[in-house]
Amino acid sequence: MFVKNWMLPQQFTISSDALAAEAAALISQHRLKMLPVVDNGRLRGVVHRRDLSEAAMCVSGSGDMCEMNYFCNKLKVKDVMVRMPVTVSVDDSVEDILIKGRELMMSTFPVMDGDKVVGVVSDREIFVMLFKLLEAGQECTRVTLADVRLEKDTLLKIVKILEESNCMMKAIFTVPEGPSGGARIVLRTDCNDSDTLYKNLQDNNFKILEFRGETKD
Repeated sequence: MFVKNWMLPQQFTISSDALAAEAAALISQHRLKMLPVVDNGRLRGVVHRRDLSEAAMCVSGSGDMCEMNYFCNKLKVKDVMVRMPVTVSVDDSVEDILIKGRELMMSTFPVMDGDKVVGVVSDREIFVMLFKLLEAGQECTRVTLADVRLEKDTLLKIVKILEESNCMMKAIFTVPEGPSGGARIVLRTDCNDSDTLYKNLQDNNFKILEFRGETKD
């Protein structure tokens, strides 16, 4: 899965000479987490919602009219932006982004295509991707198997059990469980007889951690 297929396409940028108040209004209006700062087509930095919010709260909390006037009419984006931000490429994988985010403790990155900023990827887009992969909100039978020893025919065996139970496979995921070498197997399936599927999995010595069956009419 590549970033270019899951990112939020870039629709809004701001120049470094724009007022910070303008950036704050743009971020608030469009519910953005981060706004790329672009001068003459080149990325110069990013301004984060939290930084603008903190600056605004400090000014409003002080009650000082001079400070409020400075924030509204003089403070510029270049005064609060993060320069030389960490970026990712359209050709990076989602897995790469997750690793980079964990290592750097960051949740949002500008996405670059060469020297041009073309989008943003954040935990929001990752959440949407997970939502779609797990088919959240869709009717199906949801099963999680625990302590599964993955061998070359393990997944094939599970698929065969589904077929024998008159169930149609919709999605299957493996989640490593740690040093033990086992894994959790997460299944999404359309099943007319969830009870039969449950029994067949048990009869084949699979440990059922979670099972939520929804019978299809």
